[in-house]
Amino acid sequence: MGKEEDDIENGAVEVKAEKTAKSNGGGLGLIPLLGIVFGALLIVILATRFVFLPYVVDNLSGEKKEKEEAKKEVKKAKEGPFAGVEKELIKYVETGRVTTNLLNSDKFIVVNLGLKFFARDKEAFKELFEGNEPKEGTLPPELMARIRGVLNQLLGSMTMTELQMKRGELVTIFKDNLNKVFSDNNLVLGEVYLNEFIIQ
Repeated sequence: MGKEEDDIENGAVEVKAEKTAKSNGGGLGLIPLLGIVFGALLIVILATRFVFLPYVVDNLSGEKKEKEEAKKEVKKAKEGPFAGVEKELIKYVETGRVTTNLLNSDKFIVVNLGLKFFARDKEAFKELFEGNEPKEGTLPPELMARIRGVLNQLLGSMTMTELQMKRGELVTIFKDNLNKVFSDNNLVLGEVYLNEFIIQ
């Protein structure tokens, strides 16, 4: 019995020794554990740098570009249709009094429009004025005749009631009808002013 007790004790010692050896050999040491932690941190840093950071920067710069474009639009709206046009290409002319009878009426109307326009380039003015420098406040007689003709026809086709109803829209109506006359001559009509409006 003594021998069995010794074997049991030795066996028990061996089993304990095996368990201790297995638990020591099967666990991770400090160095591999630190390697895993640093590797994970490195992956997170690289992912942030190359994946997320460019996305964030692009979004921030996109917002900045949108703000700059919005500022440009506000500036352009303040400058009106003449934004970015050289001052020497911008001209102003008045039609003089245009008088015509209203449709189905013995009344007549007198209007005088101010037209602010610009040429697409200096060559457009040279062609229009046949090589001469355009004088301030004048247009070639042929072009002025077309403008006055459009106004006469437009006003002569309106009744007194229509004219009174559309009074607030007249500047827009005039501009829409005169745009073609100007564009045919490489000019851009920017603004129309109703300087005189008389019904008699």
